[in-house]
Amino acid sequence: MSDSSEHSRGYAHYVLGLCFLLTALNVMDRQVLSVVVEPVKREFSLSDTEMGLLTGSAFALSHTLAMIPFARLADLTSRRNVIVAGLFLWSSLTVLTGSARSYWHLFTTRVGVGAFETVGTGPAQALLSDYFPPERRGSAFSIHAAGGTVGAMAGFALGGALADTVGWRWTFVAFGLPGILLSLVFWRTVREPARSDEGASLNVAETLRYLVRLPTFRHTVLAASLNSFVNWGMLSWATAAMVRAHDLSMTEVGRQIAFSMTLPSALGLVAAGFITDRLGQRDPRWYLWWPACSSIAAVPFVVAFLLSPDPDVAFRWIIPGAFLNTMWVGTYNAVIQGIAKPQMRAMASAVHVLVSSALIGTGLGPVFIGALSDRLTVSHGTDALRFALAVAAFGHLWGAAHSLLAARTFLRDRSAASA
Repeated sequence: MSDSSEHSRGYAHYVLGLCFLLTALNVMDRQVLSVVVEPVKREFSLSDTEMGLLTGSAFALSHTLAMIPFARLADLTSRRNVIVAGLFLWSSLTVLTGSARSYWHLFTTRVGVGAFETVGTGPAQALLSDYFPPERRGSAFSIHAAGGTVGAMAGFALGGALADTVGWRWTFVAFGLPGILLSLVFWRTVREPARSDEGASLNVAETLRYLVRLPTFRHTVLAASLNSFVNWGMLSWATAAMVRAHDLSMTEVGRQIAFSMTLPSALGLVAAGFITDRLGQRDPRWYLWWPACSSIAAVPFVVAFLLSPDPDVAFRWIIPGAFLNTMWVGTYNAVIQGIAKPQMRAMASAVHVLVSSALIGTGLGPVFIGALSDRLTVSHGTDALRFALAVAAFGHLWGAAHSLLAARTFLRDRSAASA
């Protein structure tokens, strides 16, 4: 096994910084289409259901299919090279999205982006595991995951302003170019750590059978899936909902959401890591109890944000809601790593992200909300979308129930993994 002590702390944090940027660009590039929903919808005469397929299912389809193969490739070859290639290709496809001439052109590029963005999860987490010892991985993974919310914040703030200034096509170009540059920096400056090949001979089917037999794994993945369903639905449709309901510009809404929703989300995610690390010293089940409590507490704030008739009041409501509703991300990753045997941690991470984020979160969340919005439009007009989002927000309660169920078997399953 690789000895993380062979890397200087400064260099390890440099690699973490690049992985933070990798995650930020990952979310920015998938988020930009959600920011420019309205102009794209108008230009191609699309329905909310079709836009939901673009912002969710097109991405999730390829993300789901590519997740396991890329994780396996990273286990067998250079994780650094897999990350570099995927980053370069998804960024190039983001640039090409700006030249789309049809709905199916948009759909195809989103499929490609979804496939190659899988390198930002399993391969990146596996790489960081060899740069940080176990006692520092909790904070490292929290910072790595926080890159996603920072990327969403930048996507909302910059995407709306760029779309209003240079149009949605050039916005895609502007979002794709930084990733091409980062791929070159990553390739030239990040070293592939030495590691054992203990996981190379693992059978994928046997690994999957082991994981799905664990009650903690099943309930944690379900809890993450339901929370992700709500969060990705919000990220995909919040801008459009506020534009329609309050007749605001994309620039104004993008700026408000960036600082009222995505910045508190990043702070809540990191805070949860430190809180559960402290509470977990007394009882490790706090890694599941805490996100259950925070998800329940988030619901009234999120609903108040969506249904408030005053936009200024609405954006104040979402600050505590956003702080609370992403606290599960880092803690559930810690749980998954704790119950997986050492030689199957990359695959466990990939399966967890595949189901919760790719399949359920981005795959079903946006399209469900889009379809519900279309159905409610006849009776609720421009308010249909925010009512659809309010209905979806109650998925946090269902997710909390699975988190509490996972806590019942966590100690047993964690002990079995270390046996």
